[in-house]
Amino acid sequence: MKSILGRSGANRRSGFTLIELLVVIAIIALLISILLPALGKARKSAQMAVSLSNLSQVGKAGATYQNSNDGYLPITLTYKRGTKRSDKSGNLIGWCTWSFAGKNNDAAWRTSSKNRGYDVEAVDRPMNKFIAPEATFEAPDAPTDMPADYDARKTLQIPTLKDPSDKVTHQFDWPNATFTRSCYDDVGTSYQFNIKWWDQLEEVYGSPSGEAEFIRYMNLGTKRLQVADAFQPARMAWCHDEYADIVVYNRTPDAQVINGYGDVNKSLLLYLDGHVKYQPLKTTADGSEAYSNGNYTFVFEDLRMPNQ
Repeated sequence: MKSILGRSGANRRSGFTLIELLVVIAIIALLISILLPALGKARKSAQMAVSLSNLSQVGKAGATYQNSNDGYLPITLTYKRGTKRSDKSGNLIGWCTWSFAGKNNDAAWRTSSKNRGYDVEAVDRPMNKFIAPEATFEAPDAPTDMPADYDARKTLQIPTLKDPSDKVTHQFDWPNATFTRSCYDDVGTSYQFNIKWWDQLEEVYGSPSGEAEFIRYMNLGTKRLQVADAFQPARMAWCHDEYADIVVYNRTPDAQVINGYGDVNKSLLLYLDGHVKYQPLKTTADGSEAYSNGNYTFVFEDLRMPNQ
C-alpha cells in the first residue's frame, strides 16, 4: 500500500508548476533579448561583406571593360528600340543610371508610357559580358523589343549586381519607394553609375538644347571620367548603391535617408581605383561638400568644354 501511494505521489509531481514555467519563459525571453542584437549585427556584417565583394567584382569588370575601350567606362546614353535591337539611330531617350550592366527590367517599365524608354534590356548593357560572361543574352539583332511577359525578365539573373540589403526600389518613381520589389528586380542592378556630374554640366553650361548637344554633354562627362582615372582615382566614385544619389540629390535640409542596412545617410561607393567603401554621405543642405569633399567626389574639378 505504501509503495502504491509513493508512486502516485511521484506522478503528481512529474510536471512543472505555473511559477516554474513563468521563470523558464522569462529566462528564454532574456536570452533572446541579449542574442537578437548580436545576431542582427552578424547578419548585417555578412550582408555588407557580400555587397562589398560584389562591388569589388564590378570594379574589376569595369577595369577590364576600360582596357578594351580606350579607358572609357560603360556609361552610355539610352535609346528607343528600332525594328532591330541594333537599330538605335535617331531614337535618343536620354540616360538612366542602370544602363551599364544588369539583368532585364521589371515588366512595369515595358507597360509604362512614362518609363518605357528606360526599359534597357540586358543585351544592351555593355559591361554584362565582362561581369557575367557565363550568362546567355539574346542576340543584338533579334526582332522587336522585349515583351512584358518575356521569360528572360524573370529567369536571367546576375547575382553579382545584387546587394543583399536591397529590399525596395526608388527608381520607377524616383526618389519615392513606390514598389516593395528590390532595385535589383526593378531595373536589373542594386548598383548605379554616378551621373551627378551631369547636373554640374547643366549648372555651368545650361541644359543641352537638342540631341547633338545632349550627346556632347555625355561625351564630355565620359571623357572627364577617363581623365579622372589618371589624377583622382581614389576620390572619384563612379558606381554606388541607389541610396547615394537619393542622399546627395536630396533637397530637404538635414535629410535623413535610411538605407537597407538601417543606417542613415550612408552608401556603398566604388572608386575609380577599384577600392570600395561604406561611406557616410553629406546632403545638399551642406552645399558643394555633398558632391565633393575629402572622402569622395561625384563631380569634376575641371569642366572646360572641348571645342569638338
